[in-house]
Amino acid sequence: MSSTLLEVTRAAHEDVERLERLIVKDLQNEPASSKDRLFQSHRVRNMIDTIISTTEKLVEVYEDKDNARKDEIAALGGQTATGTNVFSAFYDRLKEIREYHRRHPAARVVDANEEYETLLKEEPTLEFSGEVISLSLSLSIQLIQPKA
Repeated sequence: MSSTLLEVTRAAHEDVERLERLIVKDLQNEPASSKDRLFQSHRVRNMIDTIISTTEKLVEVYEDKDNARKDEIAALGGQTATGTNVFSAFYDRLKEIREYHRRHPAARVVDANEEYETLLKEEPTLEFSGEVISLSLSLSIQLIQPKA
């Protein structure tokens, strides 16, 4: 269906809630080894980072600097320049939904739970900054150089 601003907002809230539940589920499982504990920490951190970026986008939507949200809510209420016309707004929206489904008859419903559950099973990708290498190289150089 066409992604209205309100639908995008609703989906973002749903994603945040789903990620919160996954974090709780992940933290309820006690890791078997320190390696698993590290992976768990990275998975949780990645999910928290995703929550933070999503909520920052939500804050921008709620600030409504361009009045898009206000206009969309007014349109859903059927408000027009000439006054309130609830029925024409409803039927226009219904027509838009029917046209979408007529054009995309094979649009499948995605089960987001399965997608998020895979986050708990995968090993997180760890980005290496190289700081440890430079530190170990400087220590090695200091150890190799003879003392005067």
